Amino acid sequence: MTHTGSSPLAHRTVLAVPDAHAPIDTVRRVGAGWLTERFGRAPTHSGHHRLGEAAVLTNQAAYRPDGSEHAVRLQLREDGTDATWRTTVTCVTAPEGGALVAVTLEGFAREGTAPEGSTREGTAREPAADHGAPPPPQRPPLVRELVRELRPLDGLAPLTLDARPIGPEEVDELIDILCDPGRRLPAIVAAAPLQPEPLWWERLAAVVDRCAGAASVHLLRDTAAVDAFRAAVGEHHRVAPGAVRTFRTDADPGWPADGARHRYLTVTRLTGAGDRAWLTIAPTVQRIASRAPVPEPLRAVRFTEETRRRDEQRRAALTAGGSHALDALRRENAELKQLLALADADLRESRTETDLANRSADAREAELRALQQLYDEDFEDALRMLQELDSARVQLRDLRQRLRERGRAGVPGARQRPASSRPPERQDVPSTFEELLQRCAAAFPSLTVTADPGPALRLDECDGARRWARKAWQALGALDSYADGVRGGFRGGFSQHCQEGRAGSVTWPRNQLATNESPTTMAKWGAQRVFEVPSAIDPSGRAVMEAHLKLGSKGSSSPRIYYLDDTRGKGRTRSVIVGYIGPHLTNTRS
Repeated sequence: MTHTGSSPLAHRTVLAVPDAHAPIDTVRRVGAGWLTERFGRAPTHSGHHRLGEAAVLTNQAAYRPDGSEHAVRLQLREDGTDATWRTTVTCVTAPEGGALVAVTLEGFAREGTAPEGSTREGTAREPAADHGAPPPPQRPPLVRELVRELRPLDGLAPLTLDARPIGPEEVDELIDILCDPGRRLPAIVAAAPLQPEPLWWERLAAVVDRCAGAASVHLLRDTAAVDAFRAAVGEHHRVAPGAVRTFRTDADPGWPADGARHRYLTVTRLTGAGDRAWLTIAPTVQRIASRAPVPEPLRAVRFTEETRRRDEQRRAALTAGGSHALDALRRENAELKQLLALADADLRESRTETDLANRSADAREAELRALQQLYDEDFEDALRMLQELDSARVQLRDLRQRLRERGRAGVPGARQRPASSRPPERQDVPSTFEELLQRCAAAFPSLTVTADPGPALRLDECDGARRWARKAWQALGALDSYADGVRGGFRGGFSQHCQEGRAGSVTWPRNQLATNESPTTMAKWGAQRVFEVPSAIDPSGRAVMEAHLKLGSKGSSSPRIYYLDDTRGKGRTRSVIVGYIGPHLTNTRS
C-alpha cells in the first residue's frame, strides 16, 4: 500500500458519557450487533479474527492494576482492491465513573486511486440526497445506536437523535449551552417556520439524522421562544423563524462581531426546492467534530493485553508434556508448528498495522505543515492589518489633538501646542515584549504603566512571544483609546467602549475581557493580583486589580494584562493603570 499524501481520517465521533451503567458492555453489545448484521458473526474474545477474505477484526482490552477492565477497542480492517478501510471503536472508562467513546473511520487509498465513495482528500462520503449537491461525509452506522444507548453529553448539551424543543422557559438553559466553555462540538439552533413548510421539516429531520453524535440540535418551537432567544442574544446572534444557525464553540453573544462566525441560513434557503445550501450543514458539522481535539484519556490509553495473552498461550503450549518421549516430541512439534502459524499471522497483522500507523503519522505531519503554513500566512496578514490600524490610530490622535486645541483657542490661560506640519510617522507593531515596554509610554500617553517588566520579559522566551507581543500592543491601544475617549466625553466603561466600537476607536474582543475574578480565585490567590499604583490612588502604592485582558487561552502561559480604571479621576491620574503584563496567574483552573 502506498500513501496518497492526504489525511486518512474520514470521520471521527467522540462521545462523552458522564453517567452510564456498564458502558463497556454497551459498546461491546452495539458493536456485536453491527458486526453480526454485516458478517453474520461477532467474536468477542481478544485477538485477531478473520471475518472474511478481506475483513479482520481485532478485539483488545486494557486493565487497571487491580485487574478491573477499564478500556476496550474493536477495530475492523477491510482490505479492498482500491483501498483499506479501518473502523475503530474505543471506550475508556474513568475510575470515578463516566466514559469516553470514540468511533473513527479511516481510508487508506492505494497509489493513483481514491477509496470508493470518497473525495480526492480521502474523506468517505455517502450518496447525496439531491443530484449535484455535495454529499455529506459517511458516518459508521453504529454511531446512531451508540448515541441512542449511551445518551452522551457535550458539556451541558445532550446529544440526541431528535431536535430538542426549546420554549421561552428553556432559553436561558440554551444560552448556557452556547456559551459553555466545555462544549467541544457545534450546536445547531433552528426556529420553527411561521407557515406550514413540509419541505423545511423534512430537511431539518435529515440534518438532525446526519449530525447525530457530531452536534447538539435545538428547536425554538414557537414565536415566543424565538423572541425570548432574540432578546437574550441580540440581533447579531438571533435565529429568525424558519432559519438555522450553526454555533461554533466559544460563542459570545455579548460581542456583535462574533455573530459572523456562526453560519446562518434563512428560511428562504431552507425551503427553496432548488436550493441545496442545507446539504452543507451536516458536512460542516461533521468536519468540525472530526477535527476537534481528542480528549487525553482516549489518546493515552494503551492496549497490552493481547500481547500478554499471546505470550501466555505460547508458554502454556511449550510447557505441555506427555508420558512418552516420542508422543511428547510429536505433540511439541505440532504445537510448535501451530505457534509458528500464529506468530506468522501476528507478524503479518503487525506489519499491516505498522504500515497504516506510519501512513497516519505521515498524513498528520503533512497536515500539520500545511496548517502551519496557513497560520503563518494569516498571521502575517493580521500583522499588516495591525500596523495599518496602529498608523490610523496615531493619525486619529493627532487630528483629535488639533480639534481640541482649536476648541480651546481664545480661552484665557489655555495652553496651545502648535500642530505638527508633518504627518505622524508610521511605527511598526513591536514583535517582542522588551520592545513593547520600551515604546508603550510614548505610544500610549493615556496609560500609566506600573507593571514589573520581569514577567513580561519572561514571555519573550516562549514560542508564542511574537504573537502575544503584538496582541498586547493592540490591547494597550484599546485601553489607551478608551481613556482618550473618556477625556473627550465618553461616559461608558471599557466594556461598553469595546462593544460600541465608535468611529476611530481601538477596541478589544469582549470575549477576551474579564472585568473581575471569581470569589474563589480572590479568596485563595487574591494576593497575586495586588500591583503597584501611583500613590494618588492608594498611599501604600499597591492596589488590587481584577479586570484583565486575555492575550491567549492555550498552554500554561496564556498571558494576561491586568489594569485599574482611574479615568474618572478618583486617583487624579485620569488614566488607565496597567499593573501587570505576564503569564497567567493562579486561578481555579490552573
